[in-house]
Amino acid sequence: MPDSPSTKSRFLIHAARGAPLTDFLALASSDADIAVVDVIGPRERPHTAVVEITADKARLLDQHFRLTGTPAHQLTIEPDRPLSMFDSGPFDPF
Repeated sequence: MPDSPSTKSRFLIHAARGAPLTDFLALASSDADIAVVDVIGPRERPHTAVVEITADKARLLDQHFRLTGTPAHQLTIEPDRPLSMFDSGPFDPF
């Protein structure tokens, strides 16, 4: 069953440069709809944020990033999916 639009999920927000993400994090701290779970990268120049938001908020942010971004100064957003060492099937090293 798909998540409802009001259910929060984790998303990754990635910056081509550290400064735009820092600006986003400053704005996110005052937005009750965005919960910053983790920040990845050097403390002074983070490059990725893990946030919990609704799918509707993710769509709004994606549209905003696409309209306001430039190639050298762009934020992107994508669902945070679990990592796996192997695509599928049993592990067979030989």
